[in-house]
Amino acid sequence: MLALAPCLLFSAYAMAADAASANAKIPSLYADKLHFSASTPLDPKVKAVVPDNWTAQRIPEGSWEPPADYVLGPESSFRVGYACGPSCKPVDHWTPVLDEQLFAPLLSWSWKVDRKETSTTQRFVTSHAPNGVVEIVRAMFAAGKDKALYCHVRLQPHGGGMGKDTVVDKLIPAFEEACLALR
Repeated sequence: MLALAPCLLFSAYAMAADAASANAKIPSLYADKLHFSASTPLDPKVKAVVPDNWTAQRIPEGSWEPPADYVLGPESSFRVGYACGPSCKPVDHWTPVLDEQLFAPLLSWSWKVDRKETSTTQRFVTSHAPNGVVEIVRAMFAAGKDKALYCHVRLQPHGGGMGKDTVVDKLIPAFEEACLALR
């Protein structure tokens, strides 16, 4: 048991550092409205940084919604979950599967891509819709596995998304940092 303690301590320290990094990106004007903390929302092996003052939802598991009268619109959400391959069987090439399940709307002609990063094991996109909604998606995957892990954030401006919202734009870096902390 003592052999595990340093590993667990390091993991807890790393997650606390990830939460602190996301919290550091919150503008001071919104520091009392948003705060991130470390969590294991799906199982103990999945480590995430989530908005701890948002309401956890039972369905789907690993999802949070902002409180009523929040600085973001009511359709805002934060989700951590698994994307399954076709028939939940192992997938060798995740790009088309994840495009269909997570990324297609964000990469369509009508959305403005603000940030896009791709490697052999993950994809990350931040994109603005014409109505001011911002979505941030990060997916982590491995060839030959039957599931990919993802973080999906939707930031909706108040008023139903009738254009650019400075609150949404100011909070993007904090939510990006939270998604990047997913392990």
